[in-house]
Order: sequence, then C-alpha cells, then structure tokens
Amino acid sequence: MVRPRRSKLGDFRAYPDGRTQVTVNADLNPYAFLITYVHEVAHAAVHLAYQERYRQNRLLGKQTRRPQPHGADWQKTFHQLMLPLLVESVFPATVLGPLRQYMQKPAATTSANPVLMQALRQFDTSLSEPVSPDRMLLRDIPEGSSFRLGKKTFVRGTLRRTRVVCKEIISGSSYAILAHAWVEKSGL
Repeated sequence: MVRPRRSKLGDFRAYPDGRTQVTVNADLNPYAFLITYVHEVAHAAVHLAYQERYRQNRLLGKQTRRPQPHGADWQKTFHQLMLPLLVESVFPATVLGPLRQYMQKPAATTSANPVLMQALRQFDTSLSEPVSPDRMLLRDIPEGSSFRLGKKTFVRGTLRRTRVVCKEIISGSSYAILAHAWVEKSGL
C-alpha cells in the first residue's frame, strides 16, 4: 500500500535486476482495493510468463513479442484471477453486477466504467481530499460552467460517452476528463 495518488489507483513495475513490485493506493475501499490489487497481479503474471517465453525462445533463436499492457494476455489473466472472486461472499450484489459486466472485456482502468465506479463509490468511507459543499462529480456540473480540477480551472463542455470535453481557461487547451471525476465548483 502506498499514499494516495491522483493519477492511478495502483501500478506494477519490473526492475532490470528481475525484481517486481505491485503497489495499491491505501485510501481505496476494500472492494476497489481488491479489484486494483488483482489488476496489478495480472500484470505481474503476464510479465513473468513473457520472461519465461523470452528465455525459451532465445535458446531456440526465436523472437518473442512483448505483450501489450492491457492487451489480450492481460485481459485473459485478469479475468482468470477475478473469476473465483465474482461471488456474493466477496463482493456485495450492488458491486457484483457491474463488476461482472466490466470483466467481460476489462479496460485499462475501472475508472473508465462509470457504472462500476458509482457502485464502488458507495463504499468509500474516507476521501483523500477534504469534503466540501462545492465538491461534485463533473457530470453534475452544467455545460458551460467553470470548475477546478487540481490547480487548473476549466469550462465544462459536451459529454462524449464516458468523458467530458473541457477547455482550460488559462491555456485554452481542450481536455477529455472522466465524467465521474470529482471537481470543485468555481465561482467564475
């Protein structure tokens, strides 16, 4: 477990000396923590399998393609690792339905699945940021209104599936921000 990070819930690292490391943000609720942990363990398992194939193929003079980070190998491994956990004795029914749907073709992040994120958020007990009456989900900010995310101020644009196209006020640059990201209402 590591201190909360804004940009990711967990990660997997492989070091040149052969060591591997999995980290997960410490502020996640138990269900989000478990999903994130298994997600990262799947990366580790795919990496180890690749290393073994690489060694064997090198002896035979063959080349080995490196698997894509969230490609077919990872999806299959993640699904296999999660399968025994997709039961009501592990996840509550309100999470299990969206989680089973997400596991049909898991994305690089659970944040890309708004239904699953909403189901998981109901179990958040402590937020990494102080609770504020101005704090709300981007999807609930009216189009054309301004809001803050981190240290930047944006104007909310149009919704495109799971992301909202927003324009940063200072630079004029456009960003696609997840619709269920927590933002602060701005009085601009």
